[in-house]
Formats: sequence, structure tokens, C-alpha cells
Amino acid sequence: GLVTAEPQRGFFVSLISRRDLVDLTEARVAIEITCLESSIAHGDLAWEGRVLSVAHQLSRLSGAIRNPGGPDVERWHRYHERFHDEITAACTNAWWLKLRKQLYIQSERYRRLSGPFAEYDRDVDAEHRGIAEAVLARDAPLASKLLADHLRATTDILLASRMPFSGDPAAGEKT
Repeated sequence: GLVTAEPQRGFFVSLISRRDLVDLTEARVAIEITCLESSIAHGDLAWEGRVLSVAHQLSRLSGAIRNPGGPDVERWHRYHERFHDEITAACTNAWWLKLRKQLYIQSERYRRLSGPFAEYDRDVDAEHRGIAEAVLARDAPLASKLLADHLRATTDILLASRMPFSGDPAAGEKT
């Protein structure tokens, strides 16, 4: 879904749209929370250690996200992915995990756009820290709420931005 093939024209990066972003976010929230709740229910001590470790490493790189051209920003993105992978890694349903990963990949193209369009301060480090603390406390309702808020925050930033979505009148396309 990242690339669209058009006969006699070749391959193109798939367009981004407000509807796609909203639908993707809601599907991701539902599936990621399902995986998170299963992980909290089934994760062992070693899983807790991995969650704690990656949360700490991500936190240590928290300043990198504010400097998009900086030397550590790609490391931050890798640890960010590892954080979301790890908090859901103890899920016992392999299909939920596969779907979660596909949705994560799809959401990355939107999430990476949110930084330049964020017109207010957002403490992403505090969001991750809160999620990790709730996960380690085995508080599934709180962890689920914090994760859903975290995922929706990026969507809200983008929808409120001046980013030209496909189909927007400002982009010169049909709505």
C-alpha cells in the first residue's frame, strides 16, 4: 500500500488523505491495544526487562526528535519502532502481531510527517514513559488509554496542519 502501480505509467508513492489517515489510525488503535492487552496478560519477567530497556534507550534519545537533521534522529526512529514492537511482543496471537506490524509500517509515513507540521510542543518522551510505566504496572486499562491517546495525537496534529492531503481543495484535487 505504500506504492501504487498504474498501467502504462509506472509506480508512484501512494497519496495521503485525511480519510486514510483517520481510518488507519482507528484500525491501528484497535489492533495495537488488543496486542498490548495480551502482552500485559502474558508477558513474563524477561519481557518486562526488554520493555524497560527500550523505554530507557528511547528516553535517552528524546532530544533527537527535535532536531530532524541531527545525527541521532534515525537512531530515535529505530528505538521508537522497537518500543512499540516490544510493548506488544508478548501478545500470544501471531496474526494480531502481523496486522499490528503492517499498520505500524503504513502509519510511519504519516508519523514522520508530523514533526515538521507540529505547531505546538508535544512531550513524546513523557507519553512513552507513561505508557511504559502503565505496562510495567500491568495496568491494562491505563496503558490502553495512554497508547490510544499517543497514536491519535499524531493524527490530530496532521489533521490540524497545513499539510496538503490528496483530495483537499488546497491541493487542487477533487474532494
